[in-house]
Amino acid sequence: MTYAHMIANFSIFAHLTPEAIQTLSENLEEVTLSAGEVLFSQGEPGDAMYIILSGKLQVSQLASHEASLGELGPGQTVGELAVLTGQPFTTTVFACESAVVLKLARPVFENLAKIHPELVTRLIGELMLRFRQTRTVMILTSLFGELDRETLEDLQKKLVWRKLERGQVLCHQGEPGEELYIVSQGRLQFSIQIAGEKRDLGEVAAGESIGEFSLLAEKGTPESLRSATVSATRASEVIVISRMVFEGLLRQHPEVLLKLTRRIIRRELQITAPAAQKVSALVIAVLPIHPARSLDDFSGHLKQVFDILGSTLDWDPDRFDQLYGKPDASQTPIDHPTSSLINVWLDEHERQHQYVIYSVPQPLDDSARLAAWARRCVENADIILLVGDERDDPRMGALEAELASARIRARLELILLHPDVCKVPSGTLSWLTPRRAEASPIQMHHHLRMGNPADFRRLARRLSGNPIGLTLGGGGARGWAHIGAIRALEEYGIEVDWVGGASMGAIIAAGYALGWSVEKLNQLAASFSNPQKLLDYTLPYASITATGRITKLLRELCGESQLEDAWRPFFCVSANLTRGEEQLHTSGLIWETVRASMAFPAVFAPILYNGDVLIDGGAANNVPVDRMRELCPTGTVIGVDLSTSSPVNGQYNFGPSLSGWQVLFSRLNPFVKEIKAPNLVDVVGGIVYSNNRYRLNEVWRCADLLIHVPVEAYGLLEFDKYRQIIELGYQSTREQLQGFKARKNP
Repeated sequence: MTYAHMIANFSIFAHLTPEAIQTLSENLEEVTLSAGEVLFSQGEPGDAMYIILSGKLQVSQLASHEASLGELGPGQTVGELAVLTGQPFTTTVFACESAVVLKLARPVFENLAKIHPELVTRLIGELMLRFRQTRTVMILTSLFGELDRETLEDLQKKLVWRKLERGQVLCHQGEPGEELYIVSQGRLQFSIQIAGEKRDLGEVAAGESIGEFSLLAEKGTPESLRSATVSATRASEVIVISRMVFEGLLRQHPEVLLKLTRRIIRRELQITAPAAQKVSALVIAVLPIHPARSLDDFSGHLKQVFDILGSTLDWDPDRFDQLYGKPDASQTPIDHPTSSLINVWLDEHERQHQYVIYSVPQPLDDSARLAAWARRCVENADIILLVGDERDDPRMGALEAELASARIRARLELILLHPDVCKVPSGTLSWLTPRRAEASPIQMHHHLRMGNPADFRRLARRLSGNPIGLTLGGGGARGWAHIGAIRALEEYGIEVDWVGGASMGAIIAAGYALGWSVEKLNQLAASFSNPQKLLDYTLPYASITATGRITKLLRELCGESQLEDAWRPFFCVSANLTRGEEQLHTSGLIWETVRASMAFPAVFAPILYNGDVLIDGGAANNVPVDRMRELCPTGTVIGVDLSTSSPVNGQYNFGPSLSGWQVLFSRLNPFVKEIKAPNLVDVVGGIVYSNNRYRLNEVWRCADLLIHVPVEAYGLLEFDKYRQIIELGYQSTREQLQGFKARKNP
């Protein structure tokens, strides 16, 4: 029996040629179903699609018949996703009444689709419409609770669907709120403008709603205005519900208000959190800068460390093709009709994990354009890792030129791989300089050794927004306590990912950033231990020492390393006397920036840096935990404070005028009362102390843990007491670490 005359009247096949319809009809198998009989069940292999000739079929999401997603009648199809993608059936379908369907086996469909590709387009249109209807029922039920079938059907007729491209704005802060939005697919981001600066508040993923508060407020009032700007972070689709439809739903089902109120409260708590909340998976795309570089080892190590942080899904083209069930599906062009099905499939899998890693071994095609898999990955990514090797040519290649022209919105970060025997990276600026000037500049860089698991753990924490930042305060010779603090942190199992400091803390932080062990830091302390060899006293014009010996020592220790060369990201601060402000150093020669940061006024000479006069960072921000918090907004910030009481605290007896000669004479002459007054270094130290105390009171809340080491017993220049000071720092830190837990420290 031929079915050509029947299927020719169905809209889905209307555009096929008579020959194609005849071929199709000759390969169909008739299946008769009685009422209640199951055609196929959710999870079974998807080996065919079906065309309904007569009767009605019920579609349900679960294996039972209770979760109804709608009915299908004559002329409609079911099982299209199975033949298009090779996936198992995602629903259970059974007959509501006696029905007759025609079975089209997947191999027959694939052969027909090669000859008549328009058939694929028509089927996808039908499938996406069905998918939209199914998703709508599930989302509305999740948001509003159980609604009767009549209400659901009526509500669906009044909905409007809106597609958004990546970066497209859905609504602006301050606009009248006249619509409720529900994310059906993709992700949207909230942001607000405060004093001209953009602040990200978080994201919403599929199934979440936006704009309830504006619709619950009285129309035309300030409360009904949009409180944030909402934009798509990837290609997305939203359901739009107008104010009139929304208010009608509340009148008919007032219980919906309770669920919406709870949702609003939950989101407000997320928005008022200290950093933007992420509700969907963090998606990372990994691409080699040079095609010859294999990503297998790198991606494998990255997956292992992310597994410690949370559920992680990793894709490469072969793995995707295998799980998707269709050979070469990864090479499907973005504009191909089946691409939307792939996006839906990927979106569903991403929502089941916290982290997703896309590996792109061959990012460019033969025409030096982004290959299909590469384009899909970078468009879905939150972060794009460009992997290079220090032995490769640092100049920008075809891939980066293509990424720049593609206007990628993901954050670009550079990975530089080094041999396991590498002691300190070098030449980093030759990689960074050209890439910082592009339309899509590199925002961060990471140094890694493939054989060093700690490097990968540090990378995972930084990428996931869970870095641990250590900030070391100033204090002259008392700064040796930081070495003991670092030892205690390591013994406690805390791995530091970012280091910064001021004054003496900058010296220790720089060494730690360069990968120096606690043992080597102890050797550093020993090299500073002899004040007579360290301090080159001079005529006190700008300072009491020329500071040449310290400068020479710093240059020998740090060489020509730049801040960008450090294994751990490093910063330090100094006080810019020319501009009257704190100066943050995140680039430049390490020895020079550290030299500026430790130039304690009146003791060590200031330094001329790019035409400005800089002195000790402690004079501006002695424990810069606020700077570390800016760099690690969602991570753990630990500060080590060496504050003591003011050096100007003696029992003084001097008048409104004070001559140094008189003070000296009073000390030499036993027949006159000795004049007691603070000396020049004490006065300067008192000024620095006053500023430090004020500043620390302002910024200490930026730290998750602020460790205070009681170093009052040791003087500013007692470098020879380093052993006792290091031990004091170790014991004090051990005590104050008890019970402390860093955020997600793998």
